[in-house]
Amino acid sequence: LEELRDQLETLRGSVDDKREAFDQKKRILEQMRNEYQQRQRTQFEAEKKVAVADTSVMNLQRSIQQVQEERGQRSGQISQLQNEKGDAEDQLQGKQDDLQGLITRHEEVKGKILQSQSELEALRSQLVDENRKLDSRRNEHDLLKSLVESLEGYPDSIKFLKKNKDWNSNAPLLSDVFVVQNEYRTALENLLDNYLNYYIVDNLGEAAQAVHLLEHNKKGKANFFVLSHFAAYNGGGHAQLEGLVPALSVVTVDEQFMPLAQHLLGHVYIASDGTDVAALPIEHGNIVVEKSGKMVRGRYTLGGGSIGLFEGNKIGRGKNLERLAAEIGELNTKTKELKLFISETQTKITGFNQELNDRAIEQTRQEINRLQNHIVNLGHRIENFEHLNQTGEKRVQDLQDQLDHTHESISDTRNELEEITEKLQDIQQNIQKAETEFQAVEQEFNFASQQYNQQNIQYTRQQSKIEGLKQELSF
Repeated sequence: LEELRDQLETLRGSVDDKREAFDQKKRILEQMRNEYQQRQRTQFEAEKKVAVADTSVMNLQRSIQQVQEERGQRSGQISQLQNEKGDAEDQLQGKQDDLQGLITRHEEVKGKILQSQSELEALRSQLVDENRKLDSRRNEHDLLKSLVESLEGYPDSIKFLKKNKDWNSNAPLLSDVFVVQNEYRTALENLLDNYLNYYIVDNLGEAAQAVHLLEHNKKGKANFFVLSHFAAYNGGGHAQLEGLVPALSVVTVDEQFMPLAQHLLGHVYIASDGTDVAALPIEHGNIVVEKSGKMVRGRYTLGGGSIGLFEGNKIGRGKNLERLAAEIGELNTKTKELKLFISETQTKITGFNQELNDRAIEQTRQEINRLQNHIVNLGHRIENFEHLNQTGEKRVQDLQDQLDHTHESISDTRNELEEITEKLQDIQQNIQKAETEFQAVEQEFNFASQQYNQQNIQYTRQQSKIEGLKQELSF
């Protein structure tokens, strides 16, 4: 029994040693596991911080990329808008040049219209004047023609011969062959009054024939100038009177009648009104007539008196009739030309009015206003996009600063996480080692406990046997 007790004590000591080693290993393992769990929590917090930071970094990078893409798109739009603005400005310049050309042409055409209208008014005024002249000349011509054809104011003998086919009825009267300037007609008509009814014939035969006709038909008397008698007439020999107008200088006559004119007027001079005709010296058969016709003075004679209202209308009737007919023809031609000019001017004005393209000017102005507004709108859009790009650039810088700050702020956490991860790996390895050691100690402890329990059972049995034997012995 003692031997069993000693063995039991020895086993108990061994169990106690094994328990102590078991408890120590268990404490070490639990400490390691606690440290591992604490490290895992720290790792989780670090990982969470890193994950949040990574998410923030991704969001920031995505935001930066989005803002940069938007800036790129806006830059493309700005370039496109600037090109469009440049094209619109070129179109605007072209339209402004077109407008200036249209306005210049418009003003030129307006000036031409005003000038043409002024010309038209002048032509119309001139046409009215010419028509008035034409009417006046026609009336004068018709009246004079009537007087010439009816021989108003002439004696019956003259009328008879003019209408008699048996005689040279085309023979002119002296009053028909002289054309006198208007202001001198009264003076010379009064001077030649006694000769104005004379027929002018080529020879004495024609004059004699007329006289016989008048005598035969009892038609009165007539006088004649015979041109053939003036063929050798020399009008020289008359003294020139200073300060007076030679009568021949104011008379127009056909060449064939010039000798007759020289005979009748070569020695005649016209004094201006107010000249004292009676006091003038008269030489070599000269005759002086006052311009008004009131006084006629020769070397030995002086005549005159009052002047009738119709004085001066008898001389040069035939020539005046021819002159009036020619003048009427000229006036007719002139009025036709004026009417043609008026028509052409009206056509020209109509053409100018058609060139007054007010609608084109208005349309061009509207197009200019549209282009100007379009350019302003494009400018505003460009400025808006540029402002947005500037804002975007600041936004990118802000985001980049945030990104840099996030990288910087999470850097320590990343390093800490790496250290924690490495430490956890070390701890995990140590735990695995400690678990192995713990399992070995546990096995030893369990084996020692098992031996002790078996020895204790054997000891208890042996002791029970001894106690049983003692009790038996006591009985």
